[in-house]
Amino acid sequence: MAVTLHRLGPGGINTENIGLLLALSSGRAVAAAREALRSFDLNARSYSLLEQLVLSDGVSQRELANALALDPSQIVALVDTLEGRGLAERRPHPADRRQKSVVATPAGEELYAQTRRIVDRSLDELLADLGPDERTVLADLLHRIARPASSGALEDAG
Repeated sequence: MAVTLHRLGPGGINTENIGLLLALSSGRAVAAAREALRSFDLNARSYSLLEQLVLSDGVSQRELANALALDPSQIVALVDTLEGRGLAERRPHPADRRQKSVVATPAGEELYAQTRRIVDRSLDELLADLGPDERTVLADLLHRIARPASSGALEDAG
């Protein structure tokens, strides 16, 4: 079977390689978020974790690992860091004494509110060439890729 080679598009990118385009887009989004969060001593992962905590009434570390497609050991380290800064705390899980539930503290909720506006602005800059309808379609497509209907979480994001 012969492989057809295609010329590179603008910027030297193979525009038919969807995986590469997704990786480059993700890299740009993470870099924009990292820059926006730098002065708050947060990175994209700790911000995402804080967001999950603020938007829930408490969640187990296993649920956080599934939601963020991270190894549980990474979640432990992230929670430890947020807890050390007074942004999150572990509490007894209401339904299972063997587990802990992680919640955002009032300080965590306040920091999230501040950083959310800044991260949203950085994403607006990144997506400036897309109209509102295109952003909606992009978000829908990314949801379908990140969380396919046949599975509740990504098995391996790495």
